[in-house]
Amino acid sequence: MIGCWELMSSRALKEFYRTSMLVSDRKTKMVVVFWILLHVSLQVSALQMFEGDQFVLLPCKFHSLDQNNATVVWSRSELSPSTVHKRGPEGDELTEQNQLYRSRTSMKTDALETGDLSLNLTHLQLTDTGTYTCSRDGLTLRGVKLQVKELFPMWAKILLGILVFLVLVISGGVFYHFRYNFMTGYKVKVEEDSGVEFVLLPCRTTVHLPKDAKVEWTDSCSNKVHVYQNRCNKPEKQSRFYRNRTKMNEDLLDSGDLSLTLKHPMRADTDTYTCSVFSRRRHVLMKKQVELQVKVQQVEVDSGADAVLLPCETTVQLLQSSTVQWKDSDNCMVHMFQGGSDHFEHQDKFYRNRTEMNKDLLQTGDLSLTLKHLTYGDSNIYTCSISSREGDLLMKKQVQLHVRDCQVEVEEGAESVLLPFKAPPELLRGAKVVWWRYEPGPVLKVHVYETGSEQPKELEQLYRTKTKMSEDLLRSGDLSLTLNRPADGGPGRYRCGVWRQGKLLMWTTVLLQVKGRIQLQDEPEDIRGRSCSIDLTPLMADLSDE
Repeated sequence: MIGCWELMSSRALKEFYRTSMLVSDRKTKMVVVFWILLHVSLQVSALQMFEGDQFVLLPCKFHSLDQNNATVVWSRSELSPSTVHKRGPEGDELTEQNQLYRSRTSMKTDALETGDLSLNLTHLQLTDTGTYTCSRDGLTLRGVKLQVKELFPMWAKILLGILVFLVLVISGGVFYHFRYNFMTGYKVKVEEDSGVEFVLLPCRTTVHLPKDAKVEWTDSCSNKVHVYQNRCNKPEKQSRFYRNRTKMNEDLLDSGDLSLTLKHPMRADTDTYTCSVFSRRRHVLMKKQVELQVKVQQVEVDSGADAVLLPCETTVQLLQSSTVQWKDSDNCMVHMFQGGSDHFEHQDKFYRNRTEMNKDLLQTGDLSLTLKHLTYGDSNIYTCSISSREGDLLMKKQVQLHVRDCQVEVEEGAESVLLPFKAPPELLRGAKVVWWRYEPGPVLKVHVYETGSEQPKELEQLYRTKTKMSEDLLRSGDLSLTLNRPADGGPGRYRCGVWRQGKLLMWTTVLLQVKGRIQLQDEPEDIRGRSCSIDLTPLMADLSDE
């Protein structure tokens, strides 16, 4: 779902920051800096949500000349630990995160680059009520007061029961009419993997509607999904997210059929939608709610697998001029087919030389995508879309891919074991490869490869003679690690990451188990956001210093 956005202007803040750099008098600098702190401290906003809402966006924007090396912390002072979410130069740092927010927070991947430090908080609970502080390197940037209310509090339930009883006593027929026009009982489920191209949100009434009535469909964030006024549709009042995706009957005021057709349903469309009818004077004549749940097809594969198929088939007639695109949840281009051929020049480098589509897809309608050399970083929601030459959307479907930890089992007393990992060779140019063991016990560097050679001096003493990687890894892309005498180190969870200029490009996780030993359990991890669900921070400080 799109969020309830609240934007903060930072123009004045940037101007005073720039001024403070130019002021030569020390006392004047202190006054300017104090004004900046005071100005920032006043940037407090308030949000009201309901228990069970899918998510809320806590806004915070800040721009500076040295943003990439900053550390941003979202916190609540009344909690212990107080950290809600932390983002450093190398990514999320969630080791000190309060358990209340485990797997429920995320920030944009390019937050430090763009200055958009807003926090996305999902699956809202009553305990989320509080004041959230956004700070950068210890400087408070923004405060957000969040209030999470009960969707239907106890006092309201009691009051409703009394009212229902009184109305039933007075007139059963009147109550039935009231209940019918303000009921909230509709539930619609869509299995997206069935290839459905649209879904109908039902809403009908027997009440006579005036000719000047206004009909609005809204989502749970009050975004306008569809507006009908003055006997015609009003697309200019519609939220951009729903543009060109909705339709209502032309004779809806006469027939009483206010149902909404929503095209190309996606996982983000899962929400509660409200149909409201207003009189010319904005009196509410009718209100009904429909709960929509869109299920995305699930695909699971082990990390290190050679390939996986993301299925997608269509009955839409495909022309030579049609464009087929696969994108991930960060809107990165995974694969593009246009004009009868692949266009790899538009492909994100993370997927370079790792994707393939059928050559005869225009004839068969099979738009399935083959993704090769799987790593944990490929866990994502992938969207396949078809567009006409004019840019009209003809079809859209999503597939959720979950890449499980690769599991390797070795006999007690074995001389060596191979921990598998492959990467595109072009991704390794000028890159640094680090293997480390992070469970159980302290985080330990196991193997480091940089500038064309191994770096044993960076390793823990235990592993300096125990590990080895392929000599031609830059050509083959084979980053597998040979671990000698694996039983000495015991079972554990190992991770390999590929960095370039301090930026994490690719990673994988391998769970090593020794037969006859107490084993680690495969950890269930939430894959809704790549940045928030995978803790790759243990060695970030070391890497940023190198």
